[in-house]
Amino acid sequence: MKELSDFHAQEIRRLIEQERWDEPLAQVKRTRLSPGQQVVFWGLRVYVLVMTVVVFWAFLHGAAG
Repeated sequence: MKELSDFHAQEIRRLIEQERWDEPLAQVKRTRLSPGQQVVFWGLRVYVLVMTVVVFWAFLHGAAG
């Protein structure tokens, strides 16, 4: 595998320009979710919470027995 020092500065500069790494990133904005999407995300939150409780419960019962 080549190291960065194995490349000439011109090659690196050309890659930076080709990939547009020297340009500023596009601004990130919040997007509005539809009510259905909000329900799905809240459902996922509840699911993660319930699964976390189940894992802790199983761990405690497995460690005790």
